[in-house]
Amino acid sequence: MKRNWFWGIICILGAILIFGNLFGFLPFTFSLWKIIGTLICLSVIIDGIKERSFYSPLFGIAIIFYLFKEDLGFEDISLWLLLLATWLLAWGLTSIIHPKKRHIEIEDIEYSTNSIINITSSFGEKVQYIQTNDLQYVTIDSKFSGLKLYFDQATIQNQATIEVDGNFTGIELYVPKEWSVQSRVRAFFGGVDEKGQPSSSGYPTLNITGRVHFGGIEIHYI
Repeated sequence: MKRNWFWGIICILGAILIFGNLFGFLPFTFSLWKIIGTLICLSVIIDGIKERSFYSPLFGIAIIFYLFKEDLGFEDISLWLLLLATWLLAWGLTSIIHPKKRHIEIEDIEYSTNSIINITSSFGEKVQYIQTNDLQYVTIDSKFSGLKLYFDQATIQNQATIEVDGNFTGIELYVPKEWSVQSRVRAFFGGVDEKGQPSSSGYPTLNITGRVHFGGIEIHYI
């Protein structure tokens, strides 16, 4: 039978936390929600380390810190400011160090062939390839994550729209240089940047709308 080291370690750590709480071995006050939250964060941290990503481990540590803020003497700390600082740190480290990713498993990559596509990404990094002959509408819901979308194998008949709802996120869009991209994104502590030069005469047109809070969108013409 195949050994599942990952969940085995998580379960053992959960048992240690519960025994420590029952017999008073640990200096912190535990509740059921703290134990569950800690175990979830530990699994996210371990998975992030395996994927060589800064985002998941740092966010996991930040949330564990917040769960035990009273025990650590930081009762008045703001969750949103803590998450903002964590996201800035993760993005900064990723931008400077560029950690080498291990081989991406097939489940980390998605392919979409529909005309209307809904994309969600949370607490991690995601790559998605759009392969359709009639791209019409794309919705993006990205929170605390890095997202890369490739449109080089997609075709727009006339116009298409991407609607973005992003919070603490970095979104990279790789689009054909023949497309005309019109951005109407509302950015709060963020912005939209373009890399490269388009060679379009106006059609087909890709409209980008929506909002981004504490993040950015990069448009790469390829």
